[in-house]
Amino acid sequence: MRSGRVWVLCLFAAGAVLWGQRERFAPSQEVATWEYRSLVPQEVAPGSYRQVDWYDVTRMGEQGYELVSVTPWVIRNDERLYKDTAPKVITQNYMAYYFKKPKALQK
Repeated sequence: MRSGRVWVLCLFAAGAVLWGQRERFAPSQEVATWEYRSLVPQEVAPGSYRQVDWYDVTRMGEQGYELVSVTPWVIRNDERLYKDTAPKVITQNYMAYYFKKPKALQK
């Protein structure tokens, strides 16, 4: 009978301790969230792309975005024939740019 009361008291004490620590382990309301944007090559004709203009990349920086990644978006191999030579394969890389900036905290 006595051990039952001890268990109840221990459970009550553990619950009180956990209740008191709830704010410590809860996610902070001031955690920054992010806005994401990307600039990718545009397809101007079937199988033909236009590179991202560097002006657009710098404009994103002026808007407060941070460049976080640059990756190949399209890798295109063209075989071109030249006079009196064997065909040559020309590889073109079209890059995609990824940005982020912190969102304004809403209260």
